[in-house]
Amino acid sequence: MQYRHFLLIMLQNVLNIYGICTLIKQKMVVSVNPTPEKNLFQSLLDNTVTTLLSESREKEKEYLTLLGNKLENVVAEVMKEKAKGTAFENSIELISGQKFPDIIANKFYGVEVKTSKQNHWTTTGNSVLEGTRVDGIERIYMLFGKMVQPIEFRCRPYEDCLSEVVVTHSPRYQINMELAKGETIFDKLDIPYDTLRNELNPIKHITDYYRKFL
Repeated sequence: MQYRHFLLIMLQNVLNIYGICTLIKQKMVVSVNPTPEKNLFQSLLDNTVTTLLSESREKEKEYLTLLGNKLENVVAEVMKEKAKGTAFENSIELISGQKFPDIIANKFYGVEVKTSKQNHWTTTGNSVLEGTRVDGIERIYMLFGKMVQPIEFRCRPYEDCLSEVVVTHSPRYQINMELAKGETIFDKLDIPYDTLRNELNPIKHITDYYRKFL
């Protein structure tokens, strides 16, 4: 209860700060007919995860040091290699830095890379406001590396592993790679991810939700 009260205050502050900015935010049409198709990109990601798992077994000591952007570089290189001979060949770009997501493909798909040195599948994610989202990227996946023995990797659609909103210096999503179907923050809000992210004022929906628990 006490934490939710604090969260609500912080969200309200953000709502006040960004209130004017939302007036000029333009609604975007979400494309649902990408080329190449989603299943082809999923196949590329599956092959990437399989390779990461295999290489981490062979070079465990090296992989245990691949935290943060170090793993981003490795993931991008593996994706480039696995994309050869596919519709994604020569389209994989490492963006990294302050942009979201870290890696893009065909200027439509994206991969956000997260790591943890703890033996669990949770961490703090990206900003709810997504102010640094790369233009044109409509389908994002989360690739998570659990960098402890034994090293493991998982990859899921971004919106399927966001469980709550937490506040650091700004409202951020909480990532849980083990989240069950129907338990995302978007299920709780009863608003699809793509709808919320294109709202003029996404923070208001979140504030209204957490206010119910006070």
